[in-house]
Amino acid sequence: MDTLLFSKIPTMKTSRKIYLFAAMLSLLLASGSATGQPVKDTLFSNSVKVNLAAGFLRNISVFYERWFNDRWSFQMGAGYKFMGKLPKIAGLGEFVITSNTRGIQGFSIAPEVRYHFNICDCGRFTGLYAGAYGKVSNYYGDLTFNHWNGSEYVDVGGAGDLWEFGMGLQLGYQFTLWDRMVIDLFFLGPRASYQKLHMQLDSDFASEVIPRIEEELNKRLEALGLDPVEIPVSPEFTIDFRFNNFRYGIGIGYIF
Repeated sequence: MDTLLFSKIPTMKTSRKIYLFAAMLSLLLASGSATGQPVKDTLFSNSVKVNLAAGFLRNISVFYERWFNDRWSFQMGAGYKFMGKLPKIAGLGEFVITSNTRGIQGFSIAPEVRYHFNICDCGRFTGLYAGAYGKVSNYYGDLTFNHWNGSEYVDVGGAGDLWEFGMGLQLGYQFTLWDRMVIDLFFLGPRASYQKLHMQLDSDFASEVIPRIEEELNKRLEALGLDPVEIPVSPEFTIDFRFNNFRYGIGIGYIF
């Protein structure tokens, strides 16, 4: 799961709920794994997993992992965001501009190479791992900005299309439960991303809304130590910028 410009950005309250859920589920599964037998048979080299945490953000996310030997594996992830509501666009000026979507959707793919430390003799699918991953995603949809023009709120319609190309590092831990079930906790996954945003806005209000978008976006970029962007005042524009994202989740799947 990732935080993206046009995906639903968790608020601090929502993030606490996600992490609390993840911690409780992890403890429950870990305690239950004591009754199961670890999978030590090296004939098992594959697993398919579903990311439970992605469901909080209206995403469907699945993974396929293939082991080459007892240390190295390759994983491919694929995700799809179905239509849903957004409270705001990346937190940009909550008191100035908000955004409700009538159809944000998109896809993502994430290839990953993992190195498994195998500290204990617990089988391939149990233990700490580190890796590197890439991320390509595209999110698009209709937007409605609720813009305060100084005297009243005005709804400004538009459409956005966002591409992301990123690379990051991954740290996680996985273990087996009931012989053939695998639990994958990828709890640390920062990445640097290149973003390309194409947007169309109602031409009657573009000159009012675009400076606000630029101002609020640059506040976020500055906080991350990244270069600011300049958005042309036009009903249709394309901008490129860098943005730091983060990946986390809980994968539950089957070994075969």
